[in-house]
Amino acid sequence: MTITPKLTQENIDYVFSLAGRILTESSERLPATSGEAYSARLILNELKNYCDETSEESFTTHLKVGTILLKVLCGLLIISAFIFKIAESHGSVIPVCICTVLSILIFSAFSYKFFFDGKALDVLFPKRMSINVLAKRYAHSKAQNRVVLVARADAPKRQRFFLYKTNLTTVLLACCIIGNTFTFCSCIMYLFAGAPENNATFSFLSSVSLLFSVFYLLSLLLVHPSKASSGLSSSIVPAATITAIMKQMSENNFRYNQTEFCCLIVGSEYSNHAGAYAFASKYKKLMRDIPTVFIPVEELTSSKHLAVFYKDGSGNEGSKATADIMADACDNLNLKIHKENAIIGTSSFTPFTVHHFASCSLGTSKKYINKCFSTKDLLSNVSRKTIFDSANILMETTNYYDNARI
Repeated sequence: MTITPKLTQENIDYVFSLAGRILTESSERLPATSGEAYSARLILNELKNYCDETSEESFTTHLKVGTILLKVLCGLLIISAFIFKIAESHGSVIPVCICTVLSILIFSAFSYKFFFDGKALDVLFPKRMSINVLAKRYAHSKAQNRVVLVARADAPKRQRFFLYKTNLTTVLLACCIIGNTFTFCSCIMYLFAGAPENNATFSFLSSVSLLFSVFYLLSLLLVHPSKASSGLSSSIVPAATITAIMKQMSENNFRYNQTEFCCLIVGSEYSNHAGAYAFASKYKKLMRDIPTVFIPVEELTSSKHLAVFYKDGSGNEGSKATADIMADACDNLNLKIHKENAIIGTSSFTPFTVHHFASCSLGTSKKYINKCFSTKDLLSNVSRKTIFDSANILMETTNYYDNARI
């Protein structure tokens, strides 16, 4: 098996230097903004020094769809809970029927957009241009395989109420789903019971439904409408690490024997994976010339808690074979890695899986707190060992493909 280069201490320094430049030179990198474009082009200019071919590709995306829809749905949940409480005390049927329909619509809209990345509602929102960046290092001989490392250019919107060691987002979403289901079931029971007025049982059920409004209100206020987090561990550090890998290979004059090695920096990833979907859709036939694997790099915080994800929370399954190869690569490097599923919704590998590419993600285990949505996501929290181990895993995984065809 070919011996791949290891990331040197100088290139680990380069990761921190490049990450620091992106943080200081680019403004808030929300999807489809000038800050996002600046950071993507900054990385592109670096990659031009180390890759054989680079390109910038634009695509259209719709802004604030998820944020606005989430706030609308939370508002409707609060209204629905109040309507049920008032209607129950008066024995009214029509308002409770409205609550029942609202519960179905809320659940359907939420699942469609946040679990399955539905696009039909996007046309109602403003359209903007965003960019993807692609860089390639050719194989030493004729390419038989292609491995594409993927990182984000944008940053997520800041979340309020960030509590250390508490995955509040997941808790709030779970409470909203449970509350909506509880209201729906209570309304159905109330209608089947003949809509009794001031019934003790239904008075209790409607009061419990109303109590869930606390969680709806917190969810309504959770996402800051205009402020971005740094996105350091989830986008800047992964992108800088992949760039450093290309730099290391260039300095060592190293090429995989039969594998084209690529880097893809996607824009508007925090807008329902818009950049990844745009790229996968465009290249679903163009990249069928040889077997192609996509490996998105998600949040990197600690090499002690690294995980590979090949199943998302929406029922999509990525490439288990790729996950197994990554696990084997880790064993070869004497590193431990967990195989996990994403908890809720789609994952970074989903757009590529949906377009029938082999794909799985590398990132931090979901068992540990995700700081990328908060102000606590700092460059000082990222260890040098995390950069070193993550880079080596990605290079060694590609080496496995290079020595055994996909």
